[in-house]
Amino acid sequence: MNGNNPRENSGRQRNPSQNRGSYNRPQNPQRRRPSPEEMRRREMARREAERRQAYEKEMRRRERKRNREIFMGRFLIFLIVLVLLLALTGVLFWILFRSTPHADPDSGKIRYFYGGKEVRAGEVTDCIVNGTPFLCFNDLSDYLGMAESGGAEGLKFLFRSDSGTAADSSGTGNEEYVIFPTGTKEANVNGQLISIDGMNRMIGEEVWVSTDFLTEYMQGLSVVYDKDKLTVKVARIQDEENSTEDETVYLPVSFTLKSIESMENIPDSSAGTPVDPSGEAGTAGETEPEYELNFVNDLSEYEKYMNPEDRDAYLTLVNTTHLLDESYTPSDLVDCKYTAQGKSTQQIRLYASKALEALMMEMQAAGYYNIAVYSGFRSYSYQNILFTQYTSNEMAANPSLSQAEAEKIVLTYSTRPGTSEHQTGLAVDMDTLGTFTTDFQYEPEYQWLSENAWKFGFILRFPENKTDITTIQFEPWHYRYVGRYHAKKIHDSGMCLEEYVESLKNQ
Repeated sequence: MNGNNPRENSGRQRNPSQNRGSYNRPQNPQRRRPSPEEMRRREMARREAERRQAYEKEMRRRERKRNREIFMGRFLIFLIVLVLLLALTGVLFWILFRSTPHADPDSGKIRYFYGGKEVRAGEVTDCIVNGTPFLCFNDLSDYLGMAESGGAEGLKFLFRSDSGTAADSSGTGNEEYVIFPTGTKEANVNGQLISIDGMNRMIGEEVWVSTDFLTEYMQGLSVVYDKDKLTVKVARIQDEENSTEDETVYLPVSFTLKSIESMENIPDSSAGTPVDPSGEAGTAGETEPEYELNFVNDLSEYEKYMNPEDRDAYLTLVNTTHLLDESYTPSDLVDCKYTAQGKSTQQIRLYASKALEALMMEMQAAGYYNIAVYSGFRSYSYQNILFTQYTSNEMAANPSLSQAEAEKIVLTYSTRPGTSEHQTGLAVDMDTLGTFTTDFQYEPEYQWLSENAWKFGFILRFPENKTDITTIQFEPWHYRYVGRYHAKKIHDSGMCLEEYVESLKNQ
């Protein structure tokens, strides 16, 4: 067989119309239709792509919204802070300019009214110093019916006598008085020399003093200075409780500082001193019965502090009629070991502090560890701050109260400066609650103190049944050091300190 076999040759021939790459491929092939499964997958992929696009679009929308909200929130915070800062700045400026003393007026006259009646007018350049008006005390003396004596070195002004008759220049020795030494910043009030604002001036035969003296050291008077109208108005305060439609009654006018009666002349008690806990006999000739102290601890080193040899040295009476000078500060103040946590270290006098240490040691031995001292010595100025703040609080709580009414309320639980026992350095406020309420009387620590405080020289200063005498409400937390000798007598007799001191004078 040769290579000319037509059958064999026919398999190798190509159709000229066919392209080189389409060998054995049909000229018009039909497209294959995707299967239902593939169609389903394609549809799901399309839907998934649409969902993804919609999700991304929603996320972008939410992101833009969140950014707008964050921006608006920050902008609002900025506005609020800005408003608060502006408001705070305004308040600070208001306080600054309100509290800054106004410049003295350059010209004009200041008019003085006493009880609603104008009594004089003077040049403001002469009557106002550093924003504080001065007044002629002689005018006030005439208004109150006081007597005058003295000369250029200083005038003396006396109140009426207790009988209500006009006081004379000599007086009986019992009247309240004030002396203004000329050319000084001092005043002698009932024998107490104090520093006052402004220099006393003698103009002719008249003495001029700062109105601050009336505000700080006189009671029963109101003093109002109107810087815009250039008026000073002085008037007695009405006693609203006792006034009627037909008769106006005024509160008595007096000085806040009273004469201090010396304790040096208090006679010794014939009873003598108690027997020393060591068992040794007392001083010869003394008849004080023996008693047992039954201390758990050895307190022999504290004995001289609990029962001092100079037994009258710590008996000084301080109240509304027995005042301390604003300059009085004990020289033997020491830190109080049992000051409450969180309080600045309190101070009391040495003997009171040592006696208190002994008291606390015995209380702890009895199982009482929670009691602490919250207040000890207070200066005259600090007591003044407290009293002023308490008065402001009462007036804020009840705007209808006058200042005199508010002070009357405050006096039931606090004292004016100079009348506080805390200034003696012999008094402490201590309890377990730190709230200073009468609830302390129900605590076991109070019961222990009621039975044992006298052993260490302390007394409950303001008992519940003596408020009419002390004028202070029941204070189960307020204890006063007087020394064991007097503390035991006060404890056994049930008297308050006012009654006890008076009883000593009558012996």
